[in-house]
Amino acid sequence: MRQGKYFTQQIQQLATEIGFALQWQGPIILLAIYRSSHVLDDAEASLAAQLTPLEQDLASIHVRSDSFNIAEIIAETDRENKVFSIADLDQGGGENHADAYRSLNLHREYFIEENIRCVFWVTEREAQQLSLIAPDFWAFRHRVIDLVGHRATPNRSASFQGLVWTEWPWHVFKNDTKTALTYRKQLLEKLPDKPETALMRINLYAEIAGLHVQEENWAQALEAVKRGLDSMPAVTLPELEARLLVCLAIILLQMEHYSQAHAALQKAVLLAPDHDDVLTLLAQVNRLEGRRSEALAYIKKAIRLQPERAASWNECGNIYADLGRIAQALDAYQKAFDIFPEHVVPLINKSAVLASTNRLNEAQEVLALVPANKMVNLRRIAKRRGFEFLAEIK
Repeated sequence: MRQGKYFTQQIQQLATEIGFALQWQGPIILLAIYRSSHVLDDAEASLAAQLTPLEQDLASIHVRSDSFNIAEIIAETDRENKVFSIADLDQGGGENHADAYRSLNLHREYFIEENIRCVFWVTEREAQQLSLIAPDFWAFRHRVIDLVGHRATPNRSASFQGLVWTEWPWHVFKNDTKTALTYRKQLLEKLPDKPETALMRINLYAEIAGLHVQEENWAQALEAVKRGLDSMPAVTLPELEARLLVCLAIILLQMEHYSQAHAALQKAVLLAPDHDDVLTLLAQVNRLEGRRSEALAYIKKAIRLQPERAASWNECGNIYADLGRIAQALDAYQKAFDIFPEHVVPLINKSAVLASTNRLNEAQEVLALVPANKMVNLRRIAKRRGFEFLAEIK
């Protein structure tokens, strides 16, 4: 079995990515480029050994013309404690030997929705075919590891969840949160519970929720928004209810309750179909749930409706980064910053994408544009995947 330093490092990278996916209980789609069958045999054996401490078995799938539907094969297999090792995509049969690629493109969402952890061993030709014939599946990949030579993907993966730019759709006072909360709670206590005070009550609940959001007190923010929704008058006010549902979705997204956030936004879009907050948040939740094509469609619509909205451009950058379209991601983050230079999130995201492609000097130059009094807590952000470089250069 191969024991070279480069080969060992690359196998360890595969095992590390799988370990992260297990830790976060998420899917992982890895591509490993190899040159010969001997390399493949050694790589599978080495990875299987690396997975033993993680209590995972490597389940091998070799594509053939009568078994080209990889998603179907996995669905019929006991997936408990399994990482799937998939090879020989060119043996899938069909026109131009492309049935396996077409099947992957068709069933791409299965791998995300079912939390599949898998490694696709591909030759350079198969990698090229995968990107051409199955572009949507190709976009779902999380990491590419090169076993061929010293051209491997940089240690800093481009697979990261970009920081979101959240705009609370209600006025909140940013100074002295505690005093602001106390004042509004006192107003609520004194406010008669009558139909004519419903709008004032809703506004107070929304402002209270926003103040809790500033402090990242998600449970209390959620309770306040729900009370606001409960206070809605019998005569529906679509725009007002949509704004409250947007608030609800913002909180649920931060709590990682994506399906509930999606449901709230679907209701909001019926009430206010062209609301830019709704569209941007729909893009965000689709991105986080792995539906990148839908996410891109929503964000493009949001930008068409309001092209000078910086938060939408920031989310556009997040989506392009997830798709591996680095140049477009960098352009989108820059556009967000150009529109609203007082906000630092797009610059931090841009620096992370640059670092993920090993352009650390450029990443540092981008961060240098952020005024010291505008800089956020980088130490906290550096704990997030894809932002580890912050601990090194700041």
